[in-house]
Amino acid sequence: MRYLPIELDVQGREALVVGASAEVVAKVERLLAAGARVVVVAPGEVDPVIEAMAADGRLALARREPLAGDVDGKAIVFVATTEEGRAAAFHARGLAEGRLVCTLDRPELSTFVNPAVARAAGLSMTFATGGTSPGAVRRIREDLEALFGDPRFARFLEGLAGLRARLPRGERAVRMAEAVKGFAVEARLRFPAWVERGEEP
Repeated sequence: MRYLPIELDVQGREALVVGASAEVVAKVERLLAAGARVVVVAPGEVDPVIEAMAADGRLALARREPLAGDVDGKAIVFVATTEEGRAAAFHARGLAEGRLVCTLDRPELSTFVNPAVARAAGLSMTFATGGTSPGAVRRIREDLEALFGDPRFARFLEGLAGLRARLPRGERAVRMAEAVKGFAVEARLRFPAWVERGEEP
């Protein structure tokens, strides 16, 4: 599959999350942080974090069977279900209604793949494997957050932001280029033994 990387403005718009297990907590948190009005529909067990968010009024929680029609009018939809028929129904409805639907761990039943986000010192980095390996993406995100968590990096970005604010528009390009000279990202990849041996996992 090929995807077009974008950043979506969901401020004040409704987002639907089908299911309320632990695996959707991070998605819900990201939606709320982006200003979306989140509706969670779940017939079964609800993760305590989701329960607490609903109790605080941060999201709307509907304890009922989700319906494909719940997709209508939503800016973005996340589906967490192991039921093949239900996932397919939400995907089909999303296609018909022109909605963004992501079925967790099922790129073939999604109209988009939600990339991992690494954040450190105001820097945001998004990356994805097209849904082929969430575990590898999680490992990369954790390592990048640790790398850019260096306090010197925060000071570096703060210094650049201050410099940019002080410079008149016509001088920014040259002065900013000079200010970043000497900065570099140095890293190396390490692999499991089976990769080094040329074997299958």
